Amino acid sequence: MPSVTVKIAECDSIRLKRKLAQAVTHALVSTLNTKPEWVTVHIEKFESEN
Repeated sequence: MPSVTVKIAECDSIRLKRKLAQAVTHALVSTLNTKPEWVTVHIEKFESEN
């Protein structure tokens, strides 16, 4: 059961987060030959220091 955590700076767009999760899931499925329902993608937001 693959689990991935992606840390991104201040992204509040649900649409972009879903698109990111789908892309990560697709990459894991095609690379690891696993099922999409077994993949967990966590998205953590952090504040940039700029």
